[in-house]
Amino acid sequence: MGFREDVRGFYATLANGVFPLGIGCATIGHGSEEVAIATLEAAYEGGLRYFDTSAQYEASEFRVGRFLRGLDDASVFVATKSPVPASLSPGEAAFYVRQSLQNSLERLGRDQIDLFQIHDVEELDQVLAPGGVLETLIEAKHAGRIRYFGLATRFHDLLEIATTHGSFDTILTYLDYTLLDQSAAPLITMAREKNVGVICGSPLAFGLLTGQDPRLDRSRHGDYRRMRGRAGKLYDFSRAHDLTLLGLALRFPMRNPDIDITLTGPATPAELKEALNACQVEISAQTWRDLRDAGVPNEPAE
Repeated sequence: MGFREDVRGFYATLANGVFPLGIGCATIGHGSEEVAIATLEAAYEGGLRYFDTSAQYEASEFRVGRFLRGLDDASVFVATKSPVPASLSPGEAAFYVRQSLQNSLERLGRDQIDLFQIHDVEELDQVLAPGGVLETLIEAKHAGRIRYFGLATRFHDLLEIATTHGSFDTILTYLDYTLLDQSAAPLITMAREKNVGVICGSPLAFGLLTGQDPRLDRSRHGDYRRMRGRAGKLYDFSRAHDLTLLGLALRFPMRNPDIDITLTGPATPAELKEALNACQVEISAQTWRDLRDAGVPNEPAE
């Protein structure tokens, strides 16, 4: 059984068939620890079982580890990530990742991590070179310290290499399969053809699609400001169809049968509840057709 079958079956069994939504824990690493733990607990109580963190998310792994204490390891799917400093040689990078994995195991309080991902690298030389990171990941998998390993980065060329390599179990793409941007669609299709699992991150485009009218937010710059007008039109579309933009944005990647899990990153229990409620609202087939006619292609759910 591979990651794809495992996660889908895991969710169907442990989360009672709830939609394939996981918790991205970047915001969990900031602010109040008590609020962070309460948010994780609310997610679990709401039926979510997939928790994705990283060594780069400040205190996130510590907080996720505290949340996990007292839970049956088999009741949750835990994913984390490690950076690979660009200055290191392949051998040094392998040592770094080996130590990073050990640190993550200790912070999370687990003997095994379900998915361990290489995080936000800009090239794969250190990973694929002889004696490099990939060999360390394969060894850790054989030793039972991780169940699966993957690549999490925004660079599509690197994700394509991981998809076609034959060793990677998963890819994580973020910001590039949303209502605003579907540039990762060919990559997602390729992953399905290669039986590589797909995790979709940042479906809310770093806050542009959370539900309020994005045209009222004057604080954004760069790409976010450039996309604000398009996001505003989607806000109008959702209102015209008596929906929230939040619900439409979260359900959009779930509609693609080639995506195994979609991640959202609530910072508080209230935001978590809002996301869960938004996902429960039924969206008609006609609405999806209207969205396609408005220029946003979407895939029929299985």
